[in-house]
Amino acid sequence: MDMFLDTFLLDFQNRNSHHNFPSLIDYSVTETAEEDKTKKVSFLVPASQIDSFTPSPQDTKYKASILNFSLFYGKFQALRNISMDIMANKITAIIGPSGCGKSTLLRSLNRMNDLVPNIRIQGQILLEGENIYAPGVDIVGVRRRVGMVFQRPNPFPKSIYDNIAYGPRLYGMRRRALLDEIVERSLQQAALWDEVKDKLHHSGMALSGGQQQRLCIARALAVQPEMILMDEPASALDPVATLKIEELMQSLKSEYTIVIVTHNMQQAARVSDYTAFMMIDNPQNRTGVLVEYGPTAQVFTNPQNKQTEDYVTGRFG
Repeated sequence: MDMFLDTFLLDFQNRNSHHNFPSLIDYSVTETAEEDKTKKVSFLVPASQIDSFTPSPQDTKYKASILNFSLFYGKFQALRNISMDIMANKITAIIGPSGCGKSTLLRSLNRMNDLVPNIRIQGQILLEGENIYAPGVDIVGVRRRVGMVFQRPNPFPKSIYDNIAYGPRLYGMRRRALLDEIVERSLQQAALWDEVKDKLHHSGMALSGGQQQRLCIARALAVQPEMILMDEPASALDPVATLKIEELMQSLKSEYTIVIVTHNMQQAARVSDYTAFMMIDNPQNRTGVLVEYGPTAQVFTNPQNKQTEDYVTGRFG
């Protein structure tokens, strides 16, 4: 727990060096030159199964890599041989018809599927080069680094303040002054501070649906994740609240890598930098496969696969 707290405090200080928060932590850190992590994106599945792409040079730093990843619920295979690189500080949208495994793939990125009985996986998911499914990996640590926002807002039955402070307290943070900073910063990042700053001790359940979803985003940000997963975060919201969530995603990607599942083609085209299109391999097996992955503009205007074209143009799905 002390290691998590040290990491959390140091990360908070580093990320907020440009803010006017008072310094509450004094650490001496020796920095070493970071190795060049750029690489050409490659896929390990047959070319017949996926249409690949080469990102532009400025986009070649990747946050996560999914390598030949398959997932089984008991005897049922939900995902087969998924391979893709997720670019850092970009928004990646996962689209496809219902039941093709989009949410299953998303939850695999922070091992949320471990909570389902009889799960079995093959392949690897690397988070900055480290396999999160390797033996001995701290799952709690993975979920701190990779936050999750669900389809429907799910604030805790607590005050707005306690919703945000819940994660830091879980990692051992007890200093009220620093908790105050974390709460304010997280709500500012979630574009909610101005709306709730005078009622932090009111129930989070009393907020509107759109405000509740931004509260949940702020709660995820409070533990300083590196990646944020969003499973249809605006599907239960009205158009005005949806626009605020989309604007929020754009503002957050400068600091975080975002992966979003959406059924809304217009939303995927508006907010994402990269798009992955998934399909069911056949009606009998109903196994999810990755059909095409590339820059969003290419996927929507010049898809390389006929199935992708049919889906984004509304011919099916």
